[in-house]
Amino acid sequence: MKPEKKGLISFSAVLIAVIVAAAIIIPIVRRNSVSVYMREDLGNVDNISLIAHCSEVDGVENSVAGFKESVRLGANAVIVDLCFKKDGTPVMTDSYSEVDSAERVEALFSAMNEEKFNSACVYLNIVQLSDIAKLNSLAVEYNVVNRVFLTGIDSDRYELIGTDDTILPFLIDYTFTAEELESIKKGSFSMPEALEKAGASGLVTDYSQISNEVVETLNDYGILFIVDGIESNSDMCKALLCGANNVIVKDIKKSRETVDEWTLEMQNRYKESVDKSIKALSQKSKDR
Repeated sequence: MKPEKKGLISFSAVLIAVIVAAAIIIPIVRRNSVSVYMREDLGNVDNISLIAHCSEVDGVENSVAGFKESVRLGANAVIVDLCFKKDGTPVMTDSYSEVDSAERVEALFSAMNEEKFNSACVYLNIVQLSDIAKLNSLAVEYNVVNRVFLTGIDSDRYELIGTDDTILPFLIDYTFTAEELESIKKGSFSMPEALEKAGASGLVTDYSQISNEVVETLNDYGILFIVDGIESNSDMCKALLCGANNVIVKDIKKSRETVDEWTLEMQNRYKESVDKSIKALSQKSKDR
């Protein structure tokens, strides 16, 4: 075979492979692109809460400055890690070995009362569980009981905390069993025993378990829930379209920009619809 002909056949084979790959990949990318989701309207846009992990400021991951930065970037709520000193003082850190140098939760509660931050919520992720009497007292003193929640309570800790221990609402990490998910589809779901037994206010569940049916069922039962495990803006969009209100996002700045843009597009679509209706009614009136 001549080199020219052989080269032409090789080029044709590569070209065909590229076309086939593009035919497969492009539709998948389009289906998962944020812009595709934004063509739909959100039914809960006024109640969406974007939850961010506390921003790192000056090399510190848990601080008042980090809380403020997260809110500045668009977070409605911020997750801050919680540990306790030996004397019971609650501090912001994810390591018990750093409690002596960590900022006190009291400083965080004080910041929550500043005008710029008095609508933001905080989720205190319990790293090291202790007597939380001082935490309760501080929440009352700074009047933030209705804006502070406890999280980080997995199945190993269900028995270690209850409504007798805290006046702050707490959410448990929860994974629905296959049987529970099936019961949701059949409409025979019942309140999780762990939720009732602990007296928890709600649960934290993984994005992989979220569907329209799950969200509808949790809302029907009045169960507060947070969606974790969201890896991308597309994941966030999917969760929001399923009706989830409270979502933990990785990139708060990007997520806020997406939600704001989505809201603006919805408003523009609504305005166009109203303008079109007014124009049609005006035309009808003229025709008469």
